[in-house]
Amino acid sequence: MSISTVSSATTTAATTTSSSSLSASLTTEDFLSLLVTQLQNQNPLDPTDPDKLLDQMVSFAGYQQQLDMSETLSNISTTLDTIASGLDITV
Repeated sequence: MSISTVSSATTTAATTTSSSSLSASLTTEDFLSLLVTQLQNQNPLDPTDPDKLLDQMVSFAGYQQQLDMSETLSNISTTLDTIASGLDITV
């Protein structure tokens, strides 16, 4: 593996991370891209511990569920506010 390959992958991962931090959320595509880059550039003599990899995937799944729940609650709140304003009820 050449150093330019690692530098390129690191730059790509950093760009993906910085662009997703601007939108304040890490998408599934961003996570999978970072995961694949990490696996492609790991040291073959000292590979990533499978338990660490599983922990990362579980953490991301929990994070994604929290984002989905937050979006759902926000939609419910907006709907209730719309209904309440149509009925002249203060919530």
